[in-house]
Amino acid sequence: MVTKITITVRPEDEKNNSVIRTKIVSGLLQKGVTASPDDLNLVIQKKSIDARHGQIRLCLQYKVYIGEKPEETAEPAVPVWKHAEENRRVIIVGSGPAGLFGALRLLEAGIQPVIIERGGETSRRKKDIAEISTRNIVGRDSNYCFGEGGAGTFSDGKLYTRSNK
Repeated sequence: MVTKITITVRPEDEKNNSVIRTKIVSGLLQKGVTASPDDLNLVIQKKSIDARHGQIRLCLQYKVYIGEKPEETAEPAVPVWKHAEENRRVIIVGSGPAGLFGALRLLEAGIQPVIIERGGETSRRKKDIAEISTRNIVGRDSNYCFGEGGAGTFSDGKLYTRSNK
């Protein structure tokens, strides 16, 4: 039997085989499937980070083979990180979603990104945003548009998310 299971773990448990197998067995039970942890062959399909609500969690989606061997795959579903070489650098202007995603893609390719951000860190931006709301003072380099996380940092929460709630 083959099925997919998504589990949520703490970052420090990402490589803890015992925790992962226990959570997968529990998820299988919720689907009405009984299996021993020793009968499972696991293939990771997707890995994402859920940093909402202040508690960082990893969402791991596995293809679970119960009593079967996994099929051969051409390439791993989760990318294998390359060492970023010092002599290969790309400058990225802005640490908004596009800048951060660009940096991620460069790291995956073994290229070292250098992120330059005009605005301040999120904690400083909170104070600057409060100044806009309370005193109508707009900071030139730290406002809704400029600063860590880009314009989406202070959104109204209606942005698209792929998390399974």
